[in-house]
Amino acid sequence: MIAPEVLAKYLGRGEDALALAKRAVEEVDKTAVCRAVEATARLVRKDGRLFAENTVLEFRGSDIARLLEGSDAVYYFCATIGVGTDRLIERLKLTDLTLAYAVDLCAGLWVDAYCDELEEKQRERLKENGRTLTRRFSCGYGDMPLSSQGAFIEALKADKFLGIRLTEGGMMIPSKTVSAVAGIGFAEKKAERRCDVCVKRGSCEGGFCGD
Repeated sequence: MIAPEVLAKYLGRGEDALALAKRAVEEVDKTAVCRAVEATARLVRKDGRLFAENTVLEFRGSDIARLLEGSDAVYYFCATIGVGTDRLIERLKLTDLTLAYAVDLCAGLWVDAYCDELEEKQRERLKENGRTLTRRFSCGYGDMPLSSQGAFIEALKADKFLGIRLTEGGMMIPSKTVSAVAGIGFAEKKAERRCDVCVKRGSCEGGFCGD
């Protein structure tokens, strides 16, 4: 769950922003159903390319390659809060555009917080065996192409288990869905902020990105 105070800072200042945030959080809380499919695999390096062993999943781009330096395995997942929130947003667009905007922002924060939980749980599991986990990295960050999302869905069978599908433009449905990968290794890597390599850095409408 997202605290209204956290959402409010993206909506403005004062009591009106906080009241709107509280309404949005209440609405998302009614519809969000957090579900995920997770897996780990050995990281294969071949001819300068990176793959999750025995899958169709290839990690393309210099940014993800840099993140996975020193890793010998990967943790990857698809996570969603479900189609109910998408339907809620579409209904609100017909009756209350301001609330629809707030709910959309809240839902984005909600799924991101869920991903944080998944990542932290995996990090704790690995720590028991002396292993470490990098931060997660998603398609569309840096130079990792958005088109890679189809491989995540196929490798995890997320279409079967979560009902996730792609639009012709490569966007996932439900829209509040995230695919991501993190490197598993022994050496601790200095974490970069995800915003530092995001293609939307500085132009994110929700204000999630750094300047």
